[in-house]
Parts: sequence; C-alpha cells; structure tokens
Amino acid sequence: MKPFLHVEADRKNYHKFKNKNTVHRSSLIVPRFDQASSNISFLNHFLLKRNNKDVTLKITAINDAGIIIDSLSFEINEPRVYSFNLDNLFSETSKINEYIIEFFSDKNLFIPFPAVMVNHIGSDFVNSVHSFNRVLNDIFEDDKVNQVHVYESSVDVLINKEYDTFFNFATGPFKLKENIEIFFEEDSKIKKKIPIEMERLNNKNIFLSDYYKNKDENKSILKILQPKQKLFYGRLLAGKINKRTNAFSANHSYYDNSTVKEYFNNQTSRRTYPYFKDCLNKVIMYPIMSPSELEIFIEIYNGDKIFKSDVKLIKSPSKNSISFDIDKLVKDSGFIDVSLFKVVAKSSSDKIPTRIAHQLIYGDKKSSSELNSSIGTALINESIYNPSSKTGVSWGQVLINRSYKNKLGICFSNNSGSEDQVSIDFYGKSGLLKSIKQNLSPNKALIFDNKFFDELGTSNEFIWYIAKSKRFDLQAMSFHYHMASGNASGEHSF
Repeated sequence: MKPFLHVEADRKNYHKFKNKNTVHRSSLIVPRFDQASSNISFLNHFLLKRNNKDVTLKITAINDAGIIIDSLSFEINEPRVYSFNLDNLFSETSKINEYIIEFFSDKNLFIPFPAVMVNHIGSDFVNSVHSFNRVLNDIFEDDKVNQVHVYESSVDVLINKEYDTFFNFATGPFKLKENIEIFFEEDSKIKKKIPIEMERLNNKNIFLSDYYKNKDENKSILKILQPKQKLFYGRLLAGKINKRTNAFSANHSYYDNSTVKEYFNNQTSRRTYPYFKDCLNKVIMYPIMSPSELEIFIEIYNGDKIFKSDVKLIKSPSKNSISFDIDKLVKDSGFIDVSLFKVVAKSSSDKIPTRIAHQLIYGDKKSSSELNSSIGTALINESIYNPSSKTGVSWGQVLINRSYKNKLGICFSNNSGSEDQVSIDFYGKSGLLKSIKQNLSPNKALIFDNKFFDELGTSNEFIWYIAKSKRFDLQAMSFHYHMASGNASGEHSF
C-alpha cells in the first residue's frame, strides 16, 4: 500500500511538472472464469481527454503454467468505446488462465493503471469492476506502491446453503510458494493460513466455505493478508457467489488501515451519492480506517430541506461494522423528490483518518438475490489537494441490454456551493451517440435509466459517458441488475 499522503504529494508534483516521472506503459490483468466470458471495455480517454492519438493496446493470453499462448495488438486512435471479448480473440480458450492488458505510448500516459472496466458476462449476470491488479513497470514503482504491507478488507461476506464468499488471488511475474492469511475480526484469535504454490502470472479462486461455516451477511469483518510479491500490485477480486448457478457479484478489496496511523488535521470527512428511487440503496462501513472513534450519520436532501439520521458510532479497530438503510431513511424523511444523500464522518479527536472506506450497495429492491452491487469507495476531506485550475471530468461505463435494468447517477461529491451546467457525451462502439447539457444543483443528482438509454439507438453493448463541469468535484455511480435473477453489479466513475 502507498500511504495516502504520499499519493497526495505525487498528485501535487504531477500538476506542477508534466514531464517528471512520465508513464509510457499502463496495464492490468484479467482472470478468466469458466462460467463467464471475459470482456474489457474502455472509452478512448487517451484521445478525448489528452488528445493522444499514439496509443497501442496489447492483449496477451497466459496459460496456467504462466506461459504465453499468444498476443495481439491494436491501435487505439478513434473517439469511441473499445470493447473486446477476450475469449473470442484466441483459439483454445479453455487453456487460458488470464489475460495481460497493456497500453503503450511514446507520449505520457500519466496513470499506470488504465481506466478500463473488466466485465465477466454470464447467463444471468454481468460483473463489472475497474482494473484492480497489474505487473508494475519497474523497481522504482515497486518501491512506491508496495511501501506498506497491510491486510485487504471491504468484502461483503455471506456463507450459507445458497451462497458462498470467494476471492481471486493472482501472482505476479515470479513463481510463488507462500501462505495467505485470513481471519474474521470477530474471531481474531483464529487465523488460518492457506498454503499457496502457484506459477507466475496465474490466479485462482479461494472459497471461504472451505475454511469457515455459516457467516451472517455484512456482520463479518473479513481480513486477508496476501504474501509480498515483487513487481506486482495485487488487489483481490472478492464477493459473493450463488452456489447453484455460479453467478457472482464481486468488486476489488480495499486496504485495512486499522494499524496505520495516518490522518488529516481536521475533524470531518463526507461525500454525497446518487439516490436511485425504487431500487435498493444501502451503505455499509467496516472498522478498517486508521485507529479512531467516529460518529457517522446520513443526510437526505429535498431541495433546501435536510433530514438527518441518527448517529452511529464506529471504532477502528473493532469487531463491529455499521450500516444504513437509505431507503428507510428516505421514507422516514417524508420527502418525495430525493435523488441525493450524504455520508458524514466526525472524529472524536482533532484529527480524522485519511481513508474512510465503505461499501455503496445498489440493487433490485424486489429481488431475493443476495448478489447486489457493492461499490468500494471512500469519503473525501477538505484537505485533499485540488488545483485552482481544475475542472470536473468524470467518465465510466453503462451496460445496455434489454434483459437488464441500467442506472446512472451523476452528482457533485460536495453538496455545498452553487449549481453548475453539466455537459454529458454518451459514446458507443460506433462513436458519439448523444450529447446533452443540464443544470445540476448540489443537492440533486442527474438520474438516467432504461427510458433514456433506449433512445440512444443501440442495444447489447457497453456504452460510456463522459461528464464535464466547471466544478472539480463531479462524480458518477452506475449499476445494473438482471430483471429475472436480480443479480447486480456496478462501479464508480473514473
């Protein structure tokens, strides 16, 4: 893990010196699963955001011995969405264990982790998560990225007759013989070591039911310690899986900061999020922030009216998570026109943790499926660096398919200040589909659903939006769920 304050220092240098520590390779790894086809999707932000026409994409298929099967390269030079069904690119798909995705350019790519969505497409689910692990570019990046070795957490756990919880562990460029350590905070004295002997550039799913009996949903605080790996940055793809159908909903894990003392010099962090009417809206927070005692509450907005929830206390580290049923709070507020809510954290001391992670849960309100969209995100703080010249640019993916309900919410992360005009361009594989402009109040979100997407004239593809505003704090959340099964997935914007 790279300390957050070091991330901030690098961001400041990036804005001051455009030609320092330039990046010319940006990459990710995609695991292949038997029950789903593997897809990557991305908007050519290299061109649309930075006017870079000189980008090459290389896709390499790797077998379970860590040996290359084949590779293909593509020029990325058009203003459109690029979507690749990876399994269709190569023969003998059954021998492929994972794909290495690499972007190269002689111009500065700026970010070594590309804005790519990894999609696993099954019969009644599509799991979507942004790029989450990669082989590092050099030893100097290794020095920065892997400074602090911590547990991974922020995993919604459920183990019963119908569902299991799993995580996908990947190896880097070297063969590995080590142990993965896992435990639940409520049973912290019982730590289990899972022996791992894997070839390089490999991955495997580990199912918690092989090591634990029943676990209640969202009450168990799972922590996973990966072995150290040179020249590799590995987050875990982790989530719930239906034992009967093998459908799953998973997102990337997040750092357990409960042993890391890193703080801002103030008492409050917060963030606003879109509220989706007639859907499931929920927030779960695990005690994995730097050692602290925090008061957490929710604010619901209807124009200038505010409804505040009861305060819940969370102590980190501890054995207790907290959650908020946003739908119940909206009902209790009596407000009719709600499209935004805010999560607020206040510290009992004069300092507040830099990383206050939580899960943003969206899904089908009427479904019995436990495979909801669980988006890992974190609160923001006024101490976070934002240059005065910065404007808002936010982009991300939306699934378009007649078997799915599709939702997109765009809002400002801070609900203070004045309204601003937001311009939104929607792109597909053919290019620009539609452009709109709307004024956005800080106490509202722009909500788009199937009715809007049906008018774009496209079907069965991943489209992308790019939203722009004069306000730097523009953000978006999108999710989808299968109308028959209720299986959901989603992600925050880049």
